[in-house]
Amino acid sequence: MAVIHAPQPLPAPPPAPAAMAPPIELLLVEPQFLVRRTVAAVARDMRLANPRELTTIDQAQTLLALHAFDALFLSLDEEDAALELMSRVRHGATRCDPAVPMAVTAATCDTALALRLKQLEVRRLVLRPFKVKGVLDAIVALRPSPTEGAVQPASRSA
Repeated sequence: MAVIHAPQPLPAPPPAPAAMAPPIELLLVEPQFLVRRTVAAVARDMRLANPRELTTIDQAQTLLALHAFDALFLSLDEEDAALELMSRVRHGATRCDPAVPMAVTAATCDTALALRLKQLEVRRLVLRPFKVKGVLDAIVALRPSPTEGAVQPASRSA
């Protein structure tokens, strides 16, 4: 005689991975077209970020006067201008939260630059030449950790 067992409840689904959290609003400043487009496309496809792509720090200054972002990813090709912009963000002179996470790319980094980036609380420095994976790892580092809670959309008001 066969014994029929009552159905067991299904196990709880695993928690959603970080990539399934809502994408962050990312300001991406990169003068090199191919690099900028590749990073933006992969970040979008992986639902890590909704990047707003710009080519110069001047454009970023104008945009940051009007809009807030969840994170900034800046090229240091215009090093002095980029450092000044990051300082303005940290001092609350833009629409972004002064504690907004930041990452940068650079061709080189000496001790003075490293100390300045640390002072500006830059989370990641990606040295060139780099692989797209290195940039994506940096974008992941800009996202809120599970202990920081869900992503709150950046304010869009002017």
